[in-house]
Amino acid sequence: MISAGLSAFLLAAVLSSNLFIGRTAANLGNYITMESQARRGLETFAEDVRMSKNITWNDTVHTTNNSGGNSITLTIPGVLATDPDTQVTYYYETSTSSPYYRSFCRKTGAASSTATPRELITSVTSFSFDRYKVGVLGAATNDLETKQLQLTLTASRTSTTVVSATNLVISARFIMRNKVSST
Repeated sequence: MISAGLSAFLLAAVLSSNLFIGRTAANLGNYITMESQARRGLETFAEDVRMSKNITWNDTVHTTNNSGGNSITLTIPGVLATDPDTQVTYYYETSTSSPYYRSFCRKTGAASSTATPRELITSVTSFSFDRYKVGVLGAATNDLETKQLQLTLTASRTSTTVVSATNLVISARFIMRNKVSST
């Protein structure tokens, strides 16, 4: 009777340990996925911002702090002086009917372009771009003043057996090196 009780106690301990290890592994997988997507997405975004010479905000920017937009189009100069400029649009997809719903995406062309977007970060729950001047404190109030961009987003992943894993991403301020700003 005593050995049966001890065996049941040991079996319960082993099973609960296995359950805990399984949940931890699932949660760790969620964090790894979010972190790698954020790193790749920010590297792609940073490269385009640094090369860009112009920016267009495609949606309403909050007037209280001149930030919070969900869609921008960057104009990137051609490699050679004779090469044409290209446009790249970065946006947060808010349409529930889109297959890219709740994703931070990049597509070639203007906001109205029908090019297939590339998902950079999925399962995004909150998102905003912020714009700043350079050399002066405070947010930029228009496209001409914008010389720096910052991205803020929160991604969240859930698994069947674990609580949701959340990752807050606040990028550095990326300077648009080829843009002439007007202050």
